Amino acid sequence: MNPEMLFHFIIALAGIVMVLAAASDAVRYRIPNAACAALLLLFPMYVYAAPITIHWENHVWVFLATFGLGYLVFLKNWAGAGDIKLLSVISLWAGSTHAVLFLFITALSGGLLALGLGAMTFMRLRHEKDEAIKTKLSKTPLPYGIAIALGGLCTLALLLNPALLPAKG
Repeated sequence: MNPEMLFHFIIALAGIVMVLAAASDAVRYRIPNAACAALLLLFPMYVYAAPITIHWENHVWVFLATFGLGYLVFLKNWAGAGDIKLLSVISLWAGSTHAVLFLFITALSGGLLALGLGAMTFMRLRHEKDEAIKTKLSKTPLPYGIAIALGGLCTLALLLNPALLPAKG
């Protein structure tokens, strides 16, 4: 397999794993550890196959920072462990070059997802008392893995364009 084909194959595999993680979260409200592990294991292959030199150390620092902050968010019970693991491992792929855009797309997608699920829940419960609606809306689970995966897929699209990758060092 030529290097360019290998590079595209690894990006495609990572995309498939992200879609499967999102689908699992949508159906079961669980992000499989295997999905996060697969993305973690695919990253060194991406670094090896990339058409330019990837400064993987910067990517690792972004991953560690995301995981550390995510762990604090998890301790506050503001996000699930699967969400934090998926967010962290995709931030490894984004690195410092694309991390802000990845997080922005993830946050925007998550907000739209929350609005959509909230509206659907409200429509389903619109004939109940106001207090019951508020209680059920606040307890509606949010499969945030969908938003994280969407941010990740956008990041992968950016990684496919070598002109958008960090310059050789």
